[in-house]
Amino acid sequence: MSGSSRLEKPARSLGFALWLAIGFAAVTVVSISSVGMLASLGGRETQLALDETREVSYLRQVTAMVQMTYGVGPSWERVEPVLVDLTSAMPGPMGRSRRLQVRDLSGRIVADATDAPPGREPPPVRRLLSLRYQGEVVGSLFGTMPALTPDQLIQLDSAPVAMTGAMPIDPQTNMNRALLGGAGLGAFAALLVGAIFMHPLTTGVSALRAGAQRIAAGELGARVKPSGFAELAELAGSFNQLAESLDRQEEARRRLVADIAHDLRTPLTVISGTVEAMLDGIYDPNDHVHLRSVRDEAGRLARMVNDLRALSLADAGQMRLDLVVVPASSVIEDACARFATRAADCAVALEPSITPGLPNVRIDPVRFAQVLGNLIENALRFTPSGGTIMLGAHLMVRADAQGALGVAMSVSDTGPGIPSEALPHIFDRFYRVDQARSPGGSGLGLAIVRTLVEAHNGTVAVANRPGSGAVFTVWLPVA
Repeated sequence: MSGSSRLEKPARSLGFALWLAIGFAAVTVVSISSVGMLASLGGRETQLALDETREVSYLRQVTAMVQMTYGVGPSWERVEPVLVDLTSAMPGPMGRSRRLQVRDLSGRIVADATDAPPGREPPPVRRLLSLRYQGEVVGSLFGTMPALTPDQLIQLDSAPVAMTGAMPIDPQTNMNRALLGGAGLGAFAALLVGAIFMHPLTTGVSALRAGAQRIAAGELGARVKPSGFAELAELAGSFNQLAESLDRQEEARRRLVADIAHDLRTPLTVISGTVEAMLDGIYDPNDHVHLRSVRDEAGRLARMVNDLRALSLADAGQMRLDLVVVPASSVIEDACARFATRAADCAVALEPSITPGLPNVRIDPVRFAQVLGNLIENALRFTPSGGTIMLGAHLMVRADAQGALGVAMSVSDTGPGIPSEALPHIFDRFYRVDQARSPGGSGLGLAIVRTLVEAHNGTVAVANRPGSGAVFTVWLPVA
């Protein structure tokens, strides 16, 4: 055959359904994690921006109030009560003490306000903004404002101070931007994870597609290595079995054509040669010996054509059987009567061995007569003069799970037997054990036997008898 006949066993691997479920779970987790991570980052950025906005607004308000209070004197005397009131409204984390402090140009603390509980050390402060009066810096505002960075404070210190106002910020836009970024990252991660999880599937399917294309192109030796998912490995194994079957069928078809051509060539050569000799005057046209040779070869051709037609009808499921119920013993008795003269001519004894009281069987008399006829002809061909062919019939339980009761009909001979290497192929079409010893056989007789027996819902087997000879056993169910 054109390809290896050895089929690789599908490997045990992770099931496709489980792999797909894991892939979907991974994609879901990655997508949700990506969206959640960026949303969380966006939320923190939004919260920080809001904190910065509140602190900027608060600082501008405090700066304006302190500067306005200082301008009354101008003096720092009334500033501390204002700081006390403003400290309670200072933005900042819950649970942390807050503190505001005003220092003059010399760095002296002129006002200090905190909401720290008595006995607890007030929190440290840092410089926030400059305090101005009539355009001149007169002091500095210190306090606990964690959100604003030094650069932001410098920028804010150089900007005009107003009573209200805030740094431009749109929290909704910031959150939407974070969600969109998370969705984009999640989609990319999902595609990446999906591609990783789908790679084994696409690889296996691509290998199967390539194998199918090679088979379709006539390369019947193409095979696919089972790998990947258990389902794909099993599918690859089934594909290889199909390819192996197609390869065997193609080989059988080629062998069949060659065998038919060979078996047709011999009788046609004999017929053509004899007729040409008669036309050339070499043979007398009335010579019965040569005419009988032509007739025999024509009969051989007719039998071969009939056998091929029977096999083709059986293959197509169109073989008709006219079944009738008959005694099993009569089937053997009729076969013995039909071949008694033929066996005597070959100096071979034909002996029946029938168990009394056998039940009836359901057969097509014509077709089943062909079964026993082919088996007896085969036995006569290999049994030497003085040998014996025994036709037997007895009850037998079929050796299978059902254990059905039936009648076993056997044809055994005292010939040389069948080589052990030929036993598995004995029912193959055009198979002949010994071409030199059976030149008259077409190699279809035993194939016809198996086809007709199986059409009767029976079985046929062959074995070598202890000592010498072969025995063919046909089992038929009881009617």
